[in-house]
Amino acid sequence: MEEITKSLIFAILLIVVMYTFGVIAYHNLEGWGWVDCIYFMSATFTTLGYGDLVPTTDEAKIFTVFFMWTGISIGFYLIYTISKYREEKIDHRLLPFIARIVDRGGNDSPKKKQYGISGEFDGMPRDMRHMINPARPTQKKKKKPSSTASRVPRSKRRYRK
Repeated sequence: MEEITKSLIFAILLIVVMYTFGVIAYHNLEGWGWVDCIYFMSATFTTLGYGDLVPTTDEAKIFTVFFMWTGISIGFYLIYTISKYREEKIDHRLLPFIARIVDRGGNDSPKKKQYGISGEFDGMPRDMRHMINPARPTQKKKKKPSSTASRVPRSKRRYRK
């Protein structure tokens, strides 16, 4: 099994353990129903905090403080792991499909020559690749100076009146 798949399974397992632990803790500390416990934990994990359910006992308030820090951190770790999994597993298969849709002109299409693209992204403009995967850096061409004046230092420029 690949490392990214192991990380995703581990992150999901952490969330399940946190939900299970939190549901049992709030059910015993506050006496809430099971659905209310899951609802409160989801609002806490996602940092929404509606305020309709609030811990009333001191023990539950202290538990909530530690639960928020841990739960939010694990939630962000899960989101990060899902995005890495998507980038490595799903985008790799999706980009060639989109390239085929964009490049309907075949292998010798003018788009390929225009953008200078080769490989699995034939015919796909660079800006579209960046739109699909913003983490992938785009290669920008260096602009040439428009005139010789821009190459001369300002202190040595002579202006005509």
